Parts: sequence; C-alpha cells; structure tokens
Amino acid sequence: MPTPNALPPHSIARPALRATLAFGALMLMAQGAQAVPGFEEVKRDFRSSDTAVLDRNGELLQRVRTDASVRRGQWTALADISPALRTAMVLSEDRRFYEHSGVDWRAVSAAAWGNLWNTRTRGASTITMQLSGLLDEDLRRGGGGRSLTQKLGQTVAAAQLERQWRKDQILEAYLNSVPFRGEIVGIDALSRTLFGKAPSGLDAREAAVAAALVRAPNARP
Repeated sequence: MPTPNALPPHSIARPALRATLAFGALMLMAQGAQAVPGFEEVKRDFRSSDTAVLDRNGELLQRVRTDASVRRGQWTALADISPALRTAMVLSEDRRFYEHSGVDWRAVSAAAWGNLWNTRTRGASTITMQLSGLLDEDLRRGGGGRSLTQKLGQTVAAAQLERQWRKDQILEAYLNSVPFRGEIVGIDALSRTLFGKAPSGLDAREAAVAAALVRAPNARP
C-alpha cells in the first residue's frame, strides 16, 4: 500500500518523459544550429544611443540622443569595469560561471526538482545563456517568457558561445548588452545615469544595486 506522501508513478514518469523528449529535441537543434557571431563582430555592431558631436580638432562638444528606444552608452572593456560590479553580477546571476561550459546542469537539476515539488526556485539560466538570448532575436524573452523551443535553442547557442569565446569575452559582452531598469541597456548607461560615474568607479554597494536591477528590471522603485 503506497505511503500517504508517495507520488503516483505517472507523476514521476511525466517529468522524465518530458526531459527525454527535450534532450532529443536539443540534439536535433544542435545538428542544425547556426553559427554564433564572433566577439569582435558583436563589439563592432554595438551602437550607442547618443551621437558624439566633435569640433574640427576631434574634441567632444556634446552628445546628442539619437535613439529614443533605449539608453545605451559606450562599449566598456572588462578591464574598465569595477571588480566589485563583476563579482556582484557573477554571484547574483551565475555563481558557477567559471566552472560550467554554458549550461549549469546543477542549477537545471535543482530547478527541475523544485518544479516537481511545486517549490519556487531561482532560474537556471546562466550568463552565457542570457547572452545568447540577447544576441539572437529569435531567442529573446517575450512577455510570457521563453517557449520550450527557445530555451532549447538558448542552451545550444550557449554551448557554442563557450566553445568559441573566452570567459572574459562572454562576461564583457553580457555587461554591455544586459538590460537594466526601464530603458537602460548596458553597464555604461547604468553607471552614468544612476550613479553619475564611469563603470570603473562603482563600489560594492552600487554594484549590489546594479545586480538587483538585472534580476528585476521591471520592479517598482
């Protein structure tokens, strides 16, 4: 006679079946996956929302807002971003960033186990997976979240990024591309708009605020 807390066999079989089907779909997608863009290509295609107005000697006169859809600053090299900010973002978004190869399977397992028991858990999306969603329009998160197909595509793209890019390049591109609160995109725009300073000058408390705004970009003030 089953114990009162025992799960019926079919409730255990269904997640296993879904995982098997998802793995099969993942393999099919991997075979037909398109090549991910190179780091230098992504950096070259980055566009600020402001246009710099220079004098005849090349000196900056002013910056004019030319893209009203987002607030995006200049591309910032990883070496010019505060170590406190880099640490805060990794700890907040992907604490095993330097250990995995694009997908944190430990986090995936924890999330799947939590879903099985209807427990609220932190998402399993890594920094590399998030970046792949930012680079590919087809993988971007919609209002209702990502579909299963998008999640699988994100996993494949993340694995490709990890094979072709270095970790420092992934983190640099992520920090320059990640949306923060409201219209702000990228760490340069956030630092100058919210804190009035360059990304290199953020302290630990400011870095914690920045990391929190990535987790909940649409949160109330």
